[in-house]
Amino acid sequence: MTGYTPPYKTWGKSRSVRLKGFDYTSPFSIYHTIIGAAEKQNIFVDPAINQQIVEILKNSVELYGYKLLSYCLMPDHLHILVQATESPKDLRNFVRGFKAFSTKSARKNLWQRGFYEHVLRKEENAIDVANYILNNPVRKGLVQEYIQYKWCELVINEGSNVKTSSRE
Repeated sequence: MTGYTPPYKTWGKSRSVRLKGFDYTSPFSIYHTIIGAAEKQNIFVDPAINQQIVEILKNSVELYGYKLLSYCLMPDHLHILVQATESPKDLRNFVRGFKAFSTKSARKNLWQRGFYEHVLRKEENAIDVANYILNNPVRKGLVQEYIQYKWCELVINEGSNVKTSSRE
């Protein structure tokens, strides 16, 4: 049948990548967020811009009610691992605000539209996700060990009191 699209296919249809019915203001939820650079370009190669991004990230996390667990600013994208505090603002507002502050500071568009997030489930370990994030520059061949890469940081450690996500 020509022109037929099965109802379960979504080619060309606008769709949300957010979880339906999930409360993005849930206390203590942990999120792994990835934000792409504008036009998938290697924008984050200038140490001055990178330093601004990291400072704005750290300020935004506090401003929106999150605790920064880990991050890695790659040349063409940013990984963030955050945990909501007792009364966070909506994750979408946090990302939107961070992107707006950093774009205004740099005086140029830095980010792709939208972002990807993964809500950690109870069975997922935040330390494992943080290690995955930190090892991005190693997997991309930028460094031998993540500690050599200036634009990533582990803010939590094994002894930290990181609560697990409330999501099943």
